[in-house]
Amino acid sequence: MTRGGVQRLLALVLLLAIVSIVPTVAANLAGGRGEAPGWWSATVLVAYAAVAVLLLVQAVRGSRWWVLSWALVVVGDVALATYPAAVGHRPDDDVPWVLALSPITVGAGAVATPTLLGALALALVHLGLRLALQLSGVWTVPADVAVQEAIGLLVITTAASVAVLAVRGAARQVETARGGAERATAEAAAARAVELENSRWDGIVHDDVLASLSLTAHARDDGDRVRARAAAVRALASVERDPGAERGPLPLADVVSRLTDAVLEQHPAAVLTLPAPQQVRVDPDAADALVAATAEACRNAVRHGGTGGVPPAVRVRVRATGDRLLVEVRDDGRGFDPASATPRLGLVVSVRRRADLVGGRALVRSAPGVGTVVLLSVPFAGGAA
Repeated sequence: MTRGGVQRLLALVLLLAIVSIVPTVAANLAGGRGEAPGWWSATVLVAYAAVAVLLLVQAVRGSRWWVLSWALVVVGDVALATYPAAVGHRPDDDVPWVLALSPITVGAGAVATPTLLGALALALVHLGLRLALQLSGVWTVPADVAVQEAIGLLVITTAASVAVLAVRGAARQVETARGGAERATAEAAAARAVELENSRWDGIVHDDVLASLSLTAHARDDGDRVRARAAAVRALASVERDPGAERGPLPLADVVSRLTDAVLEQHPAAVLTLPAPQQVRVDPDAADALVAATAEACRNAVRHGGTGGVPPAVRVRVRATGDRLLVEVRDDGRGFDPASATPRLGLVVSVRRRADLVGGRALVRSAPGVGTVVLLSVPFAGGAA
C-alpha cells in the first residue's frame, strides 16, 4: 500500500470513529441529558460534521490532508475545555456526552503525529482537560475510576499510534521498493537503448558500408558500378537516419513489404511465401532487426552457399502465428558444420544479436552438402517477448 492509500485508510477509520459516536450523542441530546446550551452543542456538532465530510472526500479521492486529524484533536480538546464554561454549573447527569469524544481525540492524535511520544503527549494534554473538567465539578467520579479511564485512553493511544506507524512504515518500504524498481527499469531501458544503437551501427557498418565498399572494390563493368553506387546510397541513408525519431508500431503489411524488398535485393530469384493479411503490428525496432537479419541471411546464402559463382536457390517463408512474426530463410547451397565453423560477423551481429535485443529469436541449422536454414522471429507489438 502506498502512502496515498494509507491516507485514505486512516481517513476512513477516523470517519467511522465519528460515525460510531453518533448514536450515543444523539441519545443524550434527545433525552435531554446534559445542560450545555444549544448553541454550544450545535457548534461542536457542526465542527465534527464538517471534518467528517472532508474525511469522506479524502477517503474517496485519496487526498493527503494531514490537517484533518489535527482538526479532530483541536475540536475535541476545545469542546472539552469549554464545556464547563458553557454549562456554568453541575448538571444532573454525572457523565457529560462530551466525554464520548475522548477516544476520537486521542486516536486522531495518534494519526496526526509521526511518533509514539508525540501521540502520548497529545493524549496527556487531553487527560489534563478531563481532570480539569472533573475538578470544575461538572463531572465527578471516584479517583480509581478516573485512573482506569485515563489508562484506557493511554492504551488506545499507544495501540493506535503503533498501528499507524507500522502501516506508514510499510507504505514507505513499498514506495522505496517501487522507486528502486522504477529506477532499475529506467536503467535497463537506457542500457537496452544503448545496446540497440550499438547493434544498429554494427549492422550498418557490416551490412551497408562494408558491402558497398566490397562492391566498389570488385566492380568490373558498368552494371557492377551501378550496384555499388546504389549500395553506397543505401549506406548513406542508413547512417543519416535519425534513431530518435518517433515511430509507432508498423502494420504487418508494411513489414512484409520491407522483407520482400530486402530479400529480392539480395537474391532476385528468391521464392517468397507470404502470410495472409492480418490486423497486427510490429514494433519498429523489431521490424528493423527482422528485415536486417533476413537480408543478411540471404546475403550469406549468396556469398557462401553458391558453387561456381552461381548462388543457391533461396526460399523465404514469412508467417504470422500466435504472438510472433516468423521468417524462415532456406537455401540448398553448400552448407557448413556449425560445430567447427568460425562464427561469421554477419551471423553474430546482423542476425543473432539484432534478434536478441528486440526480444526475438534466431536459430541457424546447417550441414555440409544440405544447405542452411535460418529461423527468425520477433514478437508483435504488445505481445510476449
